[in-house]
Amino acid sequence: MKKAGCLILALWAGYMDVLRAQVDYDIVYVRQVRFGDMVNTIWPEVFHPARLDPGADLILLHPDGSEEVLVDCDVCGVTDPFVSYDARWVYYSLFHDLSQGSLNTQRGDLPHKGADIFRINLVTREIQQLTFGEFTPNTGAGTWDENNPLNPGNEFNRLGYGILNLGPMPLPDGRLAFTSNRNGFVPTKGFTNPTLQLYVMDIDGANVEEIAPMTIGSALHPTILNDGRLMFSSYEAQGIRDRRLWGIWTIEPDGRKWEPLVSAMSSPDAFHFMTQNSAGDVIVEQYYNLNANGFGALFKLPLEIPQGEIRFGSPFPALNPPIEQTITNQIGLQPFQSSFTPWGYSALTPMTHAGDSAAPIGANGVDRVGKFTHPSAAPENDLLVVWSPGPANDLNRPTPVPYYDAGLYVINNSEKVWQPEDLITLKNDPNYNEAWPRAVVPWRAIHGQDKPPVREWLPNNGGEHVALPAGTPYGLVGSSSLYKRDTFPGRGNSNFDGLDAFNTSENRNSSNWDWQGADAGKYENSDIWAIRLLAMEPNTDRRYGPNAAHHGTATDFYNHANERLRILGEIPVRKFNGDGSPVLDSEGNPDTSFLVKIPADTPFTFQTIDRKGMTLNMSQTWHQVRPGEVRADCGGCHAHSQQPLDFAETVASQASYNITDLSTSTPMLTLDTSGENGLDAVAESLIDVEFFQDIRPILETHCVSCHNDTQLAGQLDLSDHSLSADLPGDYRRLAKDESAEFGYPPVIPNGSWRQTNASRYIRKFQSRRSLLTWMVFGERLDGWSNADHPTESVPGDVSTLPQGAGANEADLDYVASVAHPAGGVPSLSMQEKMTVARWIDLGAPIDLSVIRGNPGMGWFLDDLRPTLSISQPRINFNTSPVERIRLGMADANSGVDSDSLSVTANFNVNGRTPGSELADLAVNTNPGIYEIVLNQPLTVQTRELRIHAEVADFQGNIKRTSVRFYTVDPDIIFANSFDN
Repeated sequence: MKKAGCLILALWAGYMDVLRAQVDYDIVYVRQVRFGDMVNTIWPEVFHPARLDPGADLILLHPDGSEEVLVDCDVCGVTDPFVSYDARWVYYSLFHDLSQGSLNTQRGDLPHKGADIFRINLVTREIQQLTFGEFTPNTGAGTWDENNPLNPGNEFNRLGYGILNLGPMPLPDGRLAFTSNRNGFVPTKGFTNPTLQLYVMDIDGANVEEIAPMTIGSALHPTILNDGRLMFSSYEAQGIRDRRLWGIWTIEPDGRKWEPLVSAMSSPDAFHFMTQNSAGDVIVEQYYNLNANGFGALFKLPLEIPQGEIRFGSPFPALNPPIEQTITNQIGLQPFQSSFTPWGYSALTPMTHAGDSAAPIGANGVDRVGKFTHPSAAPENDLLVVWSPGPANDLNRPTPVPYYDAGLYVINNSEKVWQPEDLITLKNDPNYNEAWPRAVVPWRAIHGQDKPPVREWLPNNGGEHVALPAGTPYGLVGSSSLYKRDTFPGRGNSNFDGLDAFNTSENRNSSNWDWQGADAGKYENSDIWAIRLLAMEPNTDRRYGPNAAHHGTATDFYNHANERLRILGEIPVRKFNGDGSPVLDSEGNPDTSFLVKIPADTPFTFQTIDRKGMTLNMSQTWHQVRPGEVRADCGGCHAHSQQPLDFAETVASQASYNITDLSTSTPMLTLDTSGENGLDAVAESLIDVEFFQDIRPILETHCVSCHNDTQLAGQLDLSDHSLSADLPGDYRRLAKDESAEFGYPPVIPNGSWRQTNASRYIRKFQSRRSLLTWMVFGERLDGWSNADHPTESVPGDVSTLPQGAGANEADLDYVASVAHPAGGVPSLSMQEKMTVARWIDLGAPIDLSVIRGNPGMGWFLDDLRPTLSISQPRINFNTSPVERIRLGMADANSGVDSDSLSVTANFNVNGRTPGSELADLAVNTNPGIYEIVLNQPLTVQTRELRIHAEVADFQGNIKRTSVRFYTVDPDIIFANSFDN
């Protein structure tokens, strides 16, 4: 024991000498437990952002090698530290209890007591708690005790775990950005848990604002850029994309102008953990989630690009620059290429890789070179990093041991790391894992300015567009062109014109729909006729309680995205001159621009559709506009690799353009028997297409007479209503038969319907490639002909393929028959045909709530709160006298229950004492806008003033918002002694 102790002391002395030689500033970091070389440890990462071994302490490391424990944890755990701009405070998140008995093993070991945000004063050691487990569920999506998400009475639903407030990021205006699951949502895909969303609040907890309702998947680690924007890691598994995809986005602190920085187009890797160095370059980490404990490789890209350059490369990987990496030392550098590579992107740590195998063996032929995590900017363009030697991987590929022994290191001048010797050691105690290093220096010491500039906070002052008056709860969204697009897959099958094969045993045959590209068959730009907007909703975690969803799911519905998708409207985009010729845009293409008005803070996405209303391509990500925001600057249809077409040069930008108001009705495309399109303005807020309501009646009327258990035409029984896993037999045969349990089998060797096939009859989200719609419309619709690909002559019999044809090259044919003649089933109306197509393009929704005994809690449940904003007075300091209270409220689904509106203030309003109800004073001045004009404007006074408003939709979801404001500059020093 004495010898071991002497060795440790000698090593410790060596660590101190190295530290003294390299830095002249303190470093704050997290000291995590380590169990030796043979036992793994837990690191929070995208798969499990709320898992950490208990006992993670916050440590202050001094240049002489000495250190202090700032936060000492036994069962608790610290994560996510960040140093304030003046270096006086350290913000951090703290898991209250990570001991084994305090974790919910049914919910991925989420902690019962959750996590909250704190900060510690580095001078006085005063600790302030900034969040307190606030819980704000959708009140119409279950019965909730809003004071107890963990274990309320049996009459309530419950999460069964605590609220997680994570990733604190101070803003230059004295506010704080962070992530939280306080809304109680779960991701649409189950590869992370739970849904964390972006928020901003004042340091003392006032003026809380959810800035990114679109983060239905999840969001992690908002990180300030030197220009004042935030970057964050976003879970990008919408639609039927790979459930492991994470990208990095930027966003204004008020939630406007979000855009990709590093796109989630590199399946199955996650982009997470990022910083910006002194030179202005962004450093991001890429790693294989779950299997690498958050360790991977680091990459660098400039935030500013030269004028005239395009921010992203081609959708085709081969046309992007090679990025250096080392997978094995035998091969050496083995560059990779990815779709949409950002301009100037390069490997910072080419000695290793981001995959889920062990790091390569180094130059000595024995030791593995390890991997990286937690990059952080330091003075003189240095980069603090966490590095672990060894495999730095959890899988036996070929070995996971020795397990992580992470320490703190410097990458000098952010230069490439070709070997471990290029790293400068700061601290690596083999008894611990060191994590999250942060230089305790003012922001100026790294970035050359005291702090980032303050970005304007959600103006909503009527200055963006004449269609958006001051205080509106709506926004505008549009595009300059649907011709200018990057919707096609970067990786495809040559037998299928670069798209995905019809059904193949080959894995990763194409990127189409799975991670990059979303083309529904073969088509030309001339096929584009309209744009469909889809409203999207989160999934409330309703797995425990009196009306809990069944079978361990959080929802009582099914569709292929596990997410409610509803039609907000279908807007034709073709424009014609008086002589019938197309109106052209400035690039000589037909003008396909559009601009529509939608409720703000409503997640949405797009589908480009043809004349039959069928999806040509789909944007598989969540979008949003904030109140008063205009987003028409995308320059095309996911045209990341092209110079954007300026929206100002299009018809939709002109004052004479008729903006479609999707808040008042839902326009739906029609098609008559002569092939002419029309538009039906349905007097509904949105349109649902669901199996029991819309599809089964069509099947019963037109199909079951032949497709039943007696006649069994086409080996398809649509009379079977028996339930399996709550799904009826007719639905399972059409929309949930990947295992080929029913009817004619596929011809590929593994005997299943793969790629994006849901069955023989339906391709997920792709009515154009679905046999069901071919039969309904009486024609092949996917852009190919029967002669283009081989098909077995006897359905399901691989031996009847044409001689020499391979099963992976085969597809299905449309063959006209008496029952399914060319031109379509005669008894079916065009509206019914289009309904079938729309149902497929919405992911084949089915409401299971009645089957499961939870009527009303399934597909038709409105699981999104109304939009409610207070645009006047402004939060915090108001530069002029406050003359009115201005509210904006809207709802995209069940509608605003205006009788539920409540408005109160802590000051006299028009003769009413503080705390009195003011809603009856509100006058509707514009659509969705209500004002209370003050008889006496609020002039300069030093006290804190507050307004609270709340309103419900007809589902019963309550939206609450509060504004704390001043009529004199408080200099962000609040009444309760908090400062910045």
